[in-house]
Amino acid sequence: MRLLTARLFLSLPLVPCVLAQVPGNTFASTGLYSVKQFGAVGDGTALDTAAIANAIRAATSAGGGTVVFPAGRYRTGTFELLSNVTLDLQPGAVIQGSRNVADYADSAAFGFGKTYGVDSSGEGSKAGIIVARNAENVSIVGRGTIEASGNYFFDFSKPHSAPDFDPRYTRQGHDFNNPRYGLAFGPVEVSGQGRPGTMVVFSHCKNVLVRDVTLSNAPNWTLHLQGSENAVISGIHILNDQRLPNTDGIDCMASKSVHISDCDIRTGDDAFTIVGSDDVQVTNCSLSSNSAAVRLEDTRASTFDNLSISSNRGLAIFGRGGGHTRYILFSNITLRTHLITGHWWGKAEPIYIAIRSGAGGDEISDVRFTNVTAEAEGGMMILGAPGATLRDVAFNQVKVRIVAPAPQIAQSVGGNFDFRWTATRVSEAVFSHDIPGLYCRHVDGLKIRGLELSWEDNLPLYFSNAIDCEDFENLDVMDFEGRQALPASTAATILLRDGDGVSIVDSRALKGTGLFLQMSEIKGERVFANNDLSEAQQAFEPRNPHFVQFGNDMPGGKKLGK
Repeated sequence: MRLLTARLFLSLPLVPCVLAQVPGNTFASTGLYSVKQFGAVGDGTALDTAAIANAIRAATSAGGGTVVFPAGRYRTGTFELLSNVTLDLQPGAVIQGSRNVADYADSAAFGFGKTYGVDSSGEGSKAGIIVARNAENVSIVGRGTIEASGNYFFDFSKPHSAPDFDPRYTRQGHDFNNPRYGLAFGPVEVSGQGRPGTMVVFSHCKNVLVRDVTLSNAPNWTLHLQGSENAVISGIHILNDQRLPNTDGIDCMASKSVHISDCDIRTGDDAFTIVGSDDVQVTNCSLSSNSAAVRLEDTRASTFDNLSISSNRGLAIFGRGGGHTRYILFSNITLRTHLITGHWWGKAEPIYIAIRSGAGGDEISDVRFTNVTAEAEGGMMILGAPGATLRDVAFNQVKVRIVAPAPQIAQSVGGNFDFRWTATRVSEAVFSHDIPGLYCRHVDGLKIRGLELSWEDNLPLYFSNAIDCEDFENLDVMDFEGRQALPASTAATILLRDGDGVSIVDSRALKGTGLFLQMSEIKGERVFANNDLSEAQQAFEPRNPHFVQFGNDMPGGKKLGK
């Protein structure tokens, strides 16, 4: 008999022929509820959903307990995790998601809708394997695995795409991301039968623990906290096929007091998505993604420390309207960003901040990047918008080396800005633009302290300035080292346009620098001091800026402003 909703599972009586073999108080006295004693077969063939649901119901009815999965493969559809219950996956235990979409409940049965960050949970109309809602003191622990059969719901011969940009505006035109460049990175298309929803969901739960388990082969989002608080996620492994779209690692939405540590996460989509949340602490994790490693939106008082990242886009913050992201710290991070083909958002930016134009009071402020080391195939982006606030962003000891993408990938998708999700017109979603090491626009109070920017030889010609800022206020550059991308280029190392308030001190032009600083429509020049431009061919354009100058080593061995 096929059961479609978790509620129906929970309404079933306990299996009498099994329980008759067990004394009535055995479970309550030990607090242990083996799913096999409730009729689960664990052979990978029989559908064990009802037996699992009955074991959970028995445990919660007794005031709480541990539902044990001994070694075996338990095929299942959707079941609900209830208050005061721990799922213990013993070594060798696999909760195996059914390959039949009909075995999964409709997500609407659990109150999930389509409002991003509020009531959504993954793509499509189905739930996944485990749903906890309005529950307290719930846990999933152990050295076992939850495996969701993700590969069975996709067609690997068809690329996934969406009409969220117009290729006419890209550098490549209609040849942008042509399938002839290969489908190695995906994303691939969902098969005709559809797919299950988010693999594990905690919706409006308190006191959540997920520890040591492996979550693998998700067909959708993997682990989702929605409107939950006081959660600890530690020592877990998320191992997904990186060609599958929407297979986020951990999504934390409208939640607070979430602590994530010591995790290994490999996903197609974002490794972390944090939206509408407060006090999210992430530390000691290894992340790999074909989208963003860390993606934030409308989030406050959160830290991301001691991370090792390999991804398409590295550390990303978005503003889309009415949200407030502030007091964010990224520290002690090493990352490698790759330019890849396929319909993934991002163009190998190690650091990326973007606010939607006309975002209606959106604010991103007080963001710190400290002790970040990156090797990247794209540049950093800090993009505000008129009518929105982007202020007080600081780079402290950030070291970036920009390297060349594979030639065929650069030919397919390189030399473009990608502002999908915040662009208001398709012409501004993905479009041709030279790539600086750091591009910023509409930002007030950008402070650069100890930025080292270097370039690999033989880069594509679309790479340009080290720093390119326009429409800015209050830019402070201190202890910067760098030059323009191509030694023979006429591009300036630092290009400033339409700005008010700038100081550059204690900085150094590296060997191969042509023009160090080019300015247009700049007012409020403050201090240009203690800079070493001896390796540059030319210091300024125009040649007589209005800085207060002292202690500078100028081109040709001259001293200026003693």
